[in-house]
Amino acid sequence: MRKKQTAWLRAILSLAVVFALPGCGVADNTAGAAQVISVQAVKLGQSVDYGLSGKIIPDQENKIVAKTSGKVAEVKVDEGAVVKKGDLLIQLETDDLISQAKQAEAGLVASKAKLADTQAGARSQEIAGLESAVQSAEASLNQVNAAVEQAKSGVDLAQKTYNRLRNKYDSTSTVTKEDMDKGTYEYEKAKAAYDQSSAQQKAAEAQVAAARSKLDLAKSGATANTIEALQADVERLAASLELSNHVLADASVISPIDGIVSQRNIQPGEMAQAGTMLLTIVKMDPVQVELSVPEAQIGKMKAGSDVEVRVLHLPDKTFAGKISFVSPVSNENSTTFPVKVTIGNPDGLLLAGMLAEVYLKDYAQNGLEVPKSALIQKDNKTFVFTIQDGTAKLIEVATTDKSADWVYVMDNPNLKGSVQIVLNPSEQLLDGSKVTIE
Repeated sequence: MRKKQTAWLRAILSLAVVFALPGCGVADNTAGAAQVISVQAVKLGQSVDYGLSGKIIPDQENKIVAKTSGKVAEVKVDEGAVVKKGDLLIQLETDDLISQAKQAEAGLVASKAKLADTQAGARSQEIAGLESAVQSAEASLNQVNAAVEQAKSGVDLAQKTYNRLRNKYDSTSTVTKEDMDKGTYEYEKAKAAYDQSSAQQKAAEAQVAAARSKLDLAKSGATANTIEALQADVERLAASLELSNHVLADASVISPIDGIVSQRNIQPGEMAQAGTMLLTIVKMDPVQVELSVPEAQIGKMKAGSDVEVRVLHLPDKTFAGKISFVSPVSNENSTTFPVKVTIGNPDGLLLAGMLAEVYLKDYAQNGLEVPKSALIQKDNKTFVFTIQDGTAKLIEVATTDKSADWVYVMDNPNLKGSVQIVLNPSEQLLDGSKVTIE
């Protein structure tokens, strides 16, 4: 009897195990499928910023050079002074220049008198003196011609040096502003010397012509040609008087532009030589920002495009600017391109040398790059799923296109660099779903 009971008990337990095991397996599989969804994910990179760093420079910078030599009588401006175009900056002493102008005027009066006397006939005793005057005038002209040739060589060399520096300064960063200023100074100095020697040459030529005319007049009498020569002498002396008046006017140094005196290199009582740099005036409204733009971004730079500019020292302000120059040639020894941006500066807040950040208005600022395959469109809104502690979290985002496969996500407190987002989210994925990354 006991053996039969034991056999029945074993049979009942076996059936219980058979029926219980399949039930337990189905329940476990169903629970696992409901709790965890397998997804693909990508980790976001760090925030991207579309600002380009540059330095503010003056819109114009004029080196004021002395046009004539003389002792400084008065300096009207100090560094930092605001000046207008036409303002008197420096006054040289004019006593000697006034005397020269009076002498030129007296010579003109005398020449006119001689013209009148010639009409009555020349005296024979004047011939010897006139011949000597011709020889002296010709000797002076030969000396002046040699000086002109030397000055011409100097200005040609300075012009070539200036052009080479200007081309490199505008298109590359190998030439410094100090090099450019030095080249400009040397060119202005050489040009002033050449102009002065050319004026002396014209005066010497006129003296020779006048001396010969006087000699011819003395020998041949008061002919029509003689009268014409004397009239030429009158014109020469009139030109000499005009030149003296110009030199007198150049003793008053005036501002060529509206701007601010940024540097002063002369004091009252000092000698100013022709070609010496006296002052530097900068125009600070507008100002420019010099940029070196990487090759990957130069395609976005278009002359005339509007930009926004921020300055480190003025964190609460933005300035409207416009791209004024995009170089077609990269900087030497690099793949960056020179770009200039012009900004209005009516309040004088922007100073030369300040560091600035330039932002294109057509591109998002402070965003993350996100693949379009992670986006979900619903109810005219855009979402992404982030993964937080193994749970899918639905986040609304605002985007702008970057390319066919990527977008920029605008600044969002729920999206930061290194956060994981779901790629190609399925319809089964819901806000709060438990996920595992494939």
